[in-house]
Amino acid sequence: MSTTQIEDIFKKQIDVEQKTLDKLVKLEEEAKETAVRLAFMDLRLDTWKHIKFLEGMIELLTTTPCDEWSAKVGRYAGRIKLERELEALVKDEGKMVSLLDQALNKINDPIAKLLLQHMKDEEKSHSTDLGKLVHLIKQAPLQTKKGQKGTDIVCDPE
Repeated sequence: MSTTQIEDIFKKQIDVEQKTLDKLVKLEEEAKETAVRLAFMDLRLDTWKHIKFLEGMIELLTTTPCDEWSAKVGRYAGRIKLERELEALVKDEGKMVSLLDQALNKINDPIAKLLLQHMKDEEKSHSTDLGKLVHLIKQAPLQTKKGQKGTDIVCDPE
């Protein structure tokens, strides 16, 4: 499957996600009950995240980096920063999971418990998934696409 075909699929998905987002915004604003509003908010934020993520995927798959020393240094420095910052964030997420556990042990309301459990599960999966992501990013070549010959990279004129 070509990059163009994948990009088309992502654009169609973005359209669907955007329509869903528009609907969720209205539903959240109209919700009178807190639990209902929180459920719509959770869905809205996930949907917004999906749109931004898919836009980023299009950029990832279609952007050809320039083969310049500064670009390579920038990508390398970004990877190091990502790894260091995520280590700190994973520790913070561990604290968040611990606090959510404390709250879950004290709450009897089944709706609140389910919403908090969902949040806890997301926090736990972040740590695992982000660790895998950092590992893959560090292994990926600094240049993901080759130019017309050898290692030449075709750069858009600025």
